[in-house]
Amino acid sequence: MIGSGKNHNTGRIIIGILLLLFFFGFNYYYVVYKPESRTIPRDTKKDTSITFGWWGNDDRHLYTLTGIDLFEEKYPDIEVNCSYNVWNGYERRNRIYMLSEKAPDVMQINYNWIRQYSADGSGYYDLNKLSDYIDLDSYSEKDLSYGTSNGVLNAVPIAYNAVVFYYNQDILDQYGLRVPETWDDLFTAASVMNKDGRYPLHLSDKHLFLSVLAHYEQTSGQTLFDEDGTYTGGTGAAGELLKFYKELFDRQVICLDGKSTDTDFSSGTCAGVGIWASDAENYCGQLQEQDKDASPVLADPPRTADHDPLFGWYVKPATMYAISRNTRHPKESAELLNFLVNDRDMVLLQGTEKGIPVSAQARSILEKHDALNSRDAEAGNYVFRNLDHFETMVPSNENSDIIDAFCDEAAKYVYGVADLNTCSKELVDRWNATIHSLKTGS
Repeated sequence: MIGSGKNHNTGRIIIGILLLLFFFGFNYYYVVYKPESRTIPRDTKKDTSITFGWWGNDDRHLYTLTGIDLFEEKYPDIEVNCSYNVWNGYERRNRIYMLSEKAPDVMQINYNWIRQYSADGSGYYDLNKLSDYIDLDSYSEKDLSYGTSNGVLNAVPIAYNAVVFYYNQDILDQYGLRVPETWDDLFTAASVMNKDGRYPLHLSDKHLFLSVLAHYEQTSGQTLFDEDGTYTGGTGAAGELLKFYKELFDRQVICLDGKSTDTDFSSGTCAGVGIWASDAENYCGQLQEQDKDASPVLADPPRTADHDPLFGWYVKPATMYAISRNTRHPKESAELLNFLVNDRDMVLLQGTEKGIPVSAQARSILEKHDALNSRDAEAGNYVFRNLDHFETMVPSNENSDIIDAFCDEAAKYVYGVADLNTCSKELVDRWNATIHSLKTGS
């Protein structure tokens, strides 16, 4: 005998309770934690379903999802299925998307991806063909040039980005130091504060490479990568980059040895930080969370002298929006793209989290609502004011393989694994191989 009726009833009650717990637990997970990829279930079938992908932190995910809900209210016949991730996860996924021709209909892209995936202009949809749905008049000709490849408008810039420098004024005051203006100022600061285990600067690998590159251009008056990405220097130039990297390390301007972390600025381990302008609120906010009285100050990027032959620092679109060349719904995708960059509600949700908007319409909306007073706005306005000084970012300057090769060879040189000549030659060989592969697709 399997069981009595009473046991059956008890079992049904238990199963019912478990199902209820599962149902409410599942919904709690969706509401509170939100899975990495999100598809909104619908009660009624929409006429059109499109996909949208982006990267960012939790705050960006939250306001973007809120914006998508507003878009679907304004365009009730369109359903938007969203996928989002942090930068590294999104970048890896994007490579797969582009190679498999399965990219989202609307996507956030990095500036250098246009060169990487659309050198001939065919990698993304031509947005000029969708000008009836996208307000391109909100952009200047120069703005649109950043998203143009081979005469085809592949993307529109969301905001401009450049490396900016912030310093903790309180730490500088402790040592009687002024805000560094030159590389020599940084070496002086290092000599004063190293006794306490502090460093003048925190720099990620990319920002460190861009800093070393800036120093070379300032001292030599020559660039090392041309517009199509070709390396124009020789082993001697590569050697100069490696030597300056080693000098920054030896004189303890920067912390290496695997001890450096993204919290070095907020913890006070480093007096300054070089970051993308779009990350200003994040880094300065973390500092003021640790010390509400902290005084982060924005400074000019370091130079060698008052009149360097080249400025050495570059500007680029922080991020861009593009439409898949394979989209089956170009009109609806264009309507979503225009909403993301020009719609009042979306503009106010985003604020300056991605930087000062390039769209003149979006900037006007933020100005009317007194929404240009954040730390991101401060850094973004700095970039806008100095656009004429910055050079346009060359894709090779921030190519991950180019930077990885530099960091690998620099580590060998710094730690005595190989001499300068060997590292310089290997670096040039790796760079040339990477650039050849990018140009040929091999």
